[in-house]
Amino acid sequence: MSETWPIAIRDGWHPLAALDELHGKPIGRRLLGTPIVLFRSEGKPVAMLDRCPHRALKLSDGRVRADTIACPYHGWRFGADGRCVEVPGSDAVPAVAVRVLPIEVRGGLIWACLAETPPPFPRLPTLLDDPTLDHFQWLVAPSQMRLLDAIENMLDASHPHYVHPWFLRGTKKRKAMRVELSLGPDGAEAIYHENARADGIMPRLLEGERTVSIGRYFPPTIGQLEFRTARGLSVSLTAIFAPEDNDLVRPYALFSTRKGIAPAWLKRWVLKAFNLPLLRQDQRVLADQVEALKDWGAVDFAIGPADLIGPTVWRLANSKPQAVEQRVTTLYL
Repeated sequence: MSETWPIAIRDGWHPLAALDELHGKPIGRRLLGTPIVLFRSEGKPVAMLDRCPHRALKLSDGRVRADTIACPYHGWRFGADGRCVEVPGSDAVPAVAVRVLPIEVRGGLIWACLAETPPPFPRLPTLLDDPTLDHFQWLVAPSQMRLLDAIENMLDASHPHYVHPWFLRGTKKRKAMRVELSLGPDGAEAIYHENARADGIMPRLLEGERTVSIGRYFPPTIGQLEFRTARGLSVSLTAIFAPEDNDLVRPYALFSTRKGIAPAWLKRWVLKAFNLPLLRQDQRVLADQVEALKDWGAVDFAIGPADLIGPTVWRLANSKPQAVEQRVTTLYL
């Protein structure tokens, strides 16, 4: 991806933090290379550019006072509407303001948009609002990766044999799987019919005999994996990829599991423990990809027969048309 952000990304809605992260202190974040500060005013989250208009210091290094945020340099205070409300040591208040961003709170996350005229809020997976499931967040630090490549990596069924050997898939004889692929302007879905006990350590211990696995893309920056057994949903992982800067992405992971005998806190601990090595392995290969591309600049990727969802990610994120298409194929996984 070039230094210029695709329109759907540049003008889109992106998560900045989990609502539970925001307490008494301000939080500094970056979005598309822009510093942003988050704080609470009258109990509600506020997002504004992280720059005091007086001498350009970070407001996120200041503190929250009486529902306003105070700059750490001279103490200028700004309200939830961005306007300056106090200059310590003076009765006069200059007519200056910090730009406030539109925000939405969805899925337990605080979302913001940098566009002057925000587009409609994106479609989120309905599974995230299912009250019959246990839901929890996994907040991950940003790491070196390219945004669209990170989304494709999550939805790519071919790399686990090499990047995660024995964790997700075995390394010996592969199994033939029927894959139903649906593409369109609203995203993509690939349904893998497995109907076998998985070879990988993680699905063997956590799932049993998996019937289907599903990969879904919700444009512009959301990927979802869903795993099912004969009893229904086993576990789902929804990842929302927030572009902090060029080649720096912060994923927000949301797990959903079927309610059962195991308490939610135990499932949360187990899933994090099993997914942490997978995350580290993916981070390494995506960072290696960034470094490798520095030698070549902008290049076109070859598309192979197992690249089912990646091309749709690139088209829709770049506001290019994706025709409605349905087909069935066979992969050996």
